[in-house]
Amino acid sequence: MTDDPEPPGQAGRPGRRVGLVLSGGGARGAYELGVLSVLAPVLEQRGEHPRVIVGTSVGAMNAAYLAAGAHHGFGSVVEAGCQLWKEVGYGDVLTPLLSARDLGLGLRFGLEFLGIRAGSIPSLLDNAPLADTIRARVSFDTLAQNVRSGVIDTVGVAATSYQTGRSVVFYDGPADPPRDDKRAIDYAPTRLAPAHVRASAAIEALFPAVEVTEPAGLGGWYGDGGTSLNTPLKPALAFGAERLIVIGLTSIASSPRAAATRPADIFDGAAQAVQALLAGQLAGDVATLATINQIVAAGQPGPQGPRTAEEHRVIPYIFVAPRERFAVGGLASTIYRRRYAGLRGLRRAPDLAFLGRLLDAARNPARGELFSYVFFAPEFAAALIEQGRRDAQWWLAQDHHDGPWRVGNPPKGWQ
Repeated sequence: MTDDPEPPGQAGRPGRRVGLVLSGGGARGAYELGVLSVLAPVLEQRGEHPRVIVGTSVGAMNAAYLAAGAHHGFGSVVEAGCQLWKEVGYGDVLTPLLSARDLGLGLRFGLEFLGIRAGSIPSLLDNAPLADTIRARVSFDTLAQNVRSGVIDTVGVAATSYQTGRSVVFYDGPADPPRDDKRAIDYAPTRLAPAHVRASAAIEALFPAVEVTEPAGLGGWYGDGGTSLNTPLKPALAFGAERLIVIGLTSIASSPRAAATRPADIFDGAAQAVQALLAGQLAGDVATLATINQIVAAGQPGPQGPRTAEEHRVIPYIFVAPRERFAVGGLASTIYRRRYAGLRGLRRAPDLAFLGRLLDAARNPARGELFSYVFFAPEFAAALIEQGRRDAQWWLAQDHHDGPWRVGNPPKGWQ
């Protein structure tokens, strides 16, 4: 057992409606299926499986896939998802870098730089193939049927409105949460469609915005939900989850300080900024959840006065994320160097070889961290799945309050 206080009375026997929270992170999404492949047998043995699933960006894609296949059983759909990730390549998500569209885009960049107006520039990359990939792999009709039949309670995907700057969670299910002005979250009940998932994954500037037309009251242009809601814990709780499985794609670990061997450049700075932003959000959310649990368990007032209904509940959780800073970047850097660098890489996959060379992905894990978001390659997906499995096994090996479920602070062990 852990050092944290066990909740007294009824708080010690919280409900069993399990929520699954899936983070954004581009090509890193295979990690989430690796984690779930280890957790699924344990949860199924306990009679627990996710009934509320909420995701952002690639987490939204995984959420839709899992919900659409939930009638096959949680373990079965997870294993099928692992296999699908090992088959996803660059062309399933992005157009070739040397396509007519991207050559025209480069020309427009050049003209704009010279002060010649050449029309708007929608994005740096074109993810048009993603639409067909989502339709081929996710049956949205079956997803809706699974909600109607009660196989799944609620499925939600988070996006960011270009009009308001607020997070919007499009969801299918019976819940009716109010808008959350404190966190700038709106909830939009609708029948989920490919456009909602693509909107959630439309990383600002990198990919073009997506127009969403349903529901009519919140129609408009949307981008990646990860801008402010990369790990949507709050929506999962608003949908009635009583336990949470939280999977992060960025480590919350801090590394020992080391002397810099050269001045940082723009890519080093970008890697640090992305790591700090996403890891900070994730660490703060999990710490807040653990703190509220301990306050409720001790019967104390809320951190800011009287507790809300949400804060009156103890929420046991499972939290799995990479345990070492830049662990995913290290995988990306190593695999790129072995498989995609040099002339051999250009012959195998010219787009990945070029992007990796542009970011100098072979240099170090920090460079690999940036490249990992667009490294859609079977070898990388397979490595991420194995990394997710190892991290999930580490979590299960720790002492918790109730089997795999924890109430207090995360265990020590993130390096």
